[in-house]
Amino acid sequence: MRLLRIRRPAAEDGVNSDRKNIVVIGAGYGGITTALRASNLFRSSPVYRVVLVDRYPFHTLKTQLHEAAVHKSEVTIDIGKIIRNHDITFQLGAVTALDLVSRTVRVGDALIPFEYLVLALGSQANFYNIPGLEENALPLQSAADAQQIYEHMSILCAQASAERDAGKRKEMLRFVVGGGGLSGIELAGELVDHIADSARNYGISSDEPEVVVVEAADDILPSSDKVLRQNTRERLVHKGVKILTRTRVVGVSRDEVLLSSGEHVRSRTLVWTGGIRISDIARNSGFAIGESGRILVNASLQSVTFPNVYAIGDNALAINPATGKPVPAAAQFALQQGRLVAENLFAVVRGKEQRQYHPKVWGEVVSLGRHLAVGWIALPMFKKLKFVGFLASLLKAAIMEKHIILLRKESRNWISY
Repeated sequence: MRLLRIRRPAAEDGVNSDRKNIVVIGAGYGGITTALRASNLFRSSPVYRVVLVDRYPFHTLKTQLHEAAVHKSEVTIDIGKIIRNHDITFQLGAVTALDLVSRTVRVGDALIPFEYLVLALGSQANFYNIPGLEENALPLQSAADAQQIYEHMSILCAQASAERDAGKRKEMLRFVVGGGGLSGIELAGELVDHIADSARNYGISSDEPEVVVVEAADDILPSSDKVLRQNTRERLVHKGVKILTRTRVVGVSRDEVLLSSGEHVRSRTLVWTGGIRISDIARNSGFAIGESGRILVNASLQSVTFPNVYAIGDNALAINPATGKPVPAAAQFALQQGRLVAENLFAVVRGKEQRQYHPKVWGEVVSLGRHLAVGWIALPMFKKLKFVGFLASLLKAAIMEKHIILLRKESRNWISY
């Protein structure tokens, strides 16, 4: 267990001092944004202090995990670098219990009291009790998951180059992606390029590697608009990806994936991106729970049962007032929610009215591998500017860089992470 105290003397700055804690659990997109913005707003307050809790000492760029899984690219930023110019106390460790009545958070042996709590725990893979799935699939939810996938694929390609049995070699070189949402589709696009490179390096015929996407819905990217889905599908198929829709994974073993169609797909690799669920800690703490197991919140993102607790990102069942539908679990919405919650906390302690959440859709870009992407950005008057190919890949890179720039702005740290 490690406790980082920033800027204030230890005697004054301990989590059990007389100052009231605003505890933010989770240093993902929403959580780190909430902590930084709240720290800026409360920087002159002698009463409140921000405590950030996470099980890892780094912030993970989850929208880039598919790149890390294929190219071993760096997708983490040390939290100490992000918060070093802020009055933020960082508690390293996993949350083991929440007591919403006594207002305490247990992290290992530490018991942290809170005046206000922000739940930004993110999500974990949902295996839906599918036989063999949790034991044999590779999830893609963390930097450690990405590293495991990279190593697994590298080993299989190396082994396949020396395998004389054509059937076994095909099993090694068939990569199944369970889930045709954004994460699964972006991973599939990157995989094709990576496997082609690996095949050339090991002298494997380019006809042997195969990438298969399995999606239970009627089409891939079920939350996206029809044109984006069509463009994405066309380009993936052109790259050689096999797409199976209206098909579920119903069983998995070490070298086989059983599909709802009755097909047995021989493969040593199933990367699972087919569903998420919120943390058991959040689920079992007494919150009112709604669709997909997410915490019911009001228009200000407060829990409907515990007004001193806010939930954002994957944890929150936030409703878009314009459509009446739940806001998708996506980074752009978590960032918006993080900023709003920090401002609402500041409003509450001053007796001011809180703002309501109105999600803004900036656009959507799907990366499909080397210099290829499809997507759109929102323009004034509800128009969409669509991009395909290299221009879209530049747009994707710009969107990812925008998050880093905003982090630097909030953290007042313009030195490269």
